[in-house]
This record gives sequence, structure tokens and C-alpha cells, in this order.
Amino acid sequence: MRLLVLFFALVCSIPASWGSSAQPIIKKDIPSVYTVKKGDTLWDISAHFLSNPWLWPKLWQANSYIKNPHLIYPGDLLHLVWVDGQPQLRLKRTVKLSPSIRIKRSPITTLQESLIFPYLAEHKLLAPANLDRLPRVLGESDEKGYMAPRDTVWVDTVLESGEEWWVFRPDIPFSRTEKLGDGVKQAEVLALKEIAKVKVAVAEGGTSRMTVQSLRQEIRQNDVLLPAPLPGVEMDLSFAPSEPPVEIQATVLGHLEGQAYIATSEVVVLDRGHLDRVSAGHVFQLYRPGAKILGDKGDYQYQQNSYRSEQYQLSDVPIGEVMVIRAYEYFSLAVVTNATEPFRPGVFALPPHISSLATVSR
Repeated sequence: MRLLVLFFALVCSIPASWGSSAQPIIKKDIPSVYTVKKGDTLWDISAHFLSNPWLWPKLWQANSYIKNPHLIYPGDLLHLVWVDGQPQLRLKRTVKLSPSIRIKRSPITTLQESLIFPYLAEHKLLAPANLDRLPRVLGESDEKGYMAPRDTVWVDTVLESGEEWWVFRPDIPFSRTEKLGDGVKQAEVLALKEIAKVKVAVAEGGTSRMTVQSLRQEIRQNDVLLPAPLPGVEMDLSFAPSEPPVEIQATVLGHLEGQAYIATSEVVVLDRGHLDRVSAGHVFQLYRPGAKILGDKGDYQYQQNSYRSEQYQLSDVPIGEVMVIRAYEYFSLAVVTNATEPFRPGVFALPPHISSLATVSR
């Protein structure tokens, strides 16, 4: 009898209550007191104590000493204690200042600010329909195809003098398709590549003349403009690692910069967004599809002779994890926090407490 692979049916039938029953797993042989160091992130500290760092909120949420994990500062002491059989962290401050010296300390963030800030502060994914509403680069007075800092850049929109804008180039498209009743629903976004930062010099006759403030690549005609991002101190970097809803299954669509292989600390696009209840801080485990075995008993082969009557789908292979850093409507940007091997787009991203085991039924 032909074998049927029921992977997604199995995953989708798991009760939602499973997500709430997962408990933090404390690492063995770790000191019960941890001193927060400059440069630490919430993810670093979570991984110091826990084998499943995405359950960090369960370690601190019941503790009155730590109402907000992002109010933890370098020099603080985190004490691991057990209350009613459950692990908790308690915070003790040990900062000593002389009467004449005041030291301003910055709270820790979830991941390295230099890694995640560019993707929080700037628009990186944009629906194609929204491009028509954005200012576009007209060109340069001397008909240059590539514009550098000493050139005069003109834009097809009247902008306020003195305002700063980012220049982006629409780049890699990403899409998702899903069945909706008898029809199909499709959503698309374009990755935006940061090109330059410009400032409005003056508006003239329905256009604006810009001066180039900084440059990553030469500006071209038809590049688009978006308002310059807020300063880093005003950005919300305080999301905590957490579990996504149990029913969410995502796919890594690709690398934000289009690379063929993806590794640790790189940013990827997921095909689920805040309309799917994905939010910043959600951690997904990555799985590479397992091998398909075709053929009859005694003559098994990998993905060949597909006319044979029997087929096996082997278990998917865990290869790492990602954390969402910015959720759009239908898509999300996520940082690869750990990858045991370079991987290609197309891998599964599942809630961390769900095993991506392929089951075979005869």
C-alpha cells in the first residue's frame, strides 16, 4: 500500500495548550550567580542559564525583582533560586558611586544593538503597491547615471527643506501563497537595499534638490526615498525571547541580501507576519527537510525512480534557530541566532517545543 506522509497534519493537530506547558531547562553545572557584563545581551544571559533560552520570560515573570528584564544593567548580579520547585532569577544591584561621580549605564538589549538596529529603524520590506506613493530620484543635472556625494540629486516630490531621507533601491521580491476557500491569496514584498542618506536643500517647481550626507552605493535614477529613521535611543529594543503560538509554521523565504547560503547572525525573511500573530522576540527552530527514499524493499534509492510504488519521507533535520526582530503584515525579519550548518532558503521554522518528525502510515 502506498505510504502517506502526514507531517503537516500531525503538527497542525497538536493542542494549543502544549505551548503553555513547556518549562525552562536549567543548564547543568552553572554558577548560581551571574554578573552582568558590558556587552551582554538578554539572549546571552538567557543562553547562560537555559538550554531553551526562548523560555526566558518564565524565568523572570514571577519575580517581583525583575518586572522588566531590560532594566538589567552591567554590574548587576542575577541569582538563580528555586521557588516551589520552579527556577527564578533575583536581581541585586552592586553599583558603588563616589559622591562626585555619576555613571550613566545603558540597559541590556535582546540582541546586539548593532546587529538589529538597522532592521528596526529602517524600512526593509515594502509591498510593491506602496512604491508608487514614494518620492523617486529623477536624476542629476549633468545626466549622470550614477550619483556620488558631490553631485546634485533631484527628486520628483516637493519635500521640506532641511529634512533627512534615506535612499533605497527596490531589490529582491518575496511572496507567499495560501489557499482561501476556493481561491488563492497571495502577498508580496520587496526587500529594500539601503543606498544613501540625503538632505533636502531646496524645493523648486514640484521637485526637490538633495545633498548627499552619506553613501553606501552610488545613487541611480528611480531609487526611492523614505524618511530617515529615528535615533537609536528612541527605538524600542526591549522585546524578550518568547515562544510563538503553537499553530504557526513558517518557512524561510530567503536571505535579505539574496545570498544562496545562510549562516549564524544573518537576517532572513519568514513568510509569517503580525497578522499571523508573529511578533518581535518569537523564536523558531529551523529544520531542513529530511531525505525522500523511493523504490521497493531491497532497492531503496534517494529521490530517484519516482515511478516506484513505495515512498518514505525521513525525519527533518534540526539545524538551528531564528528570532524575529521585526514583523510586517504578512512577513517578518528574523536573525539566525544559531545555525549548525549553512542552509538554503526553504527550511521550516517551527515553534521550539514542536518536533518536526515526519510520520509514515501504511
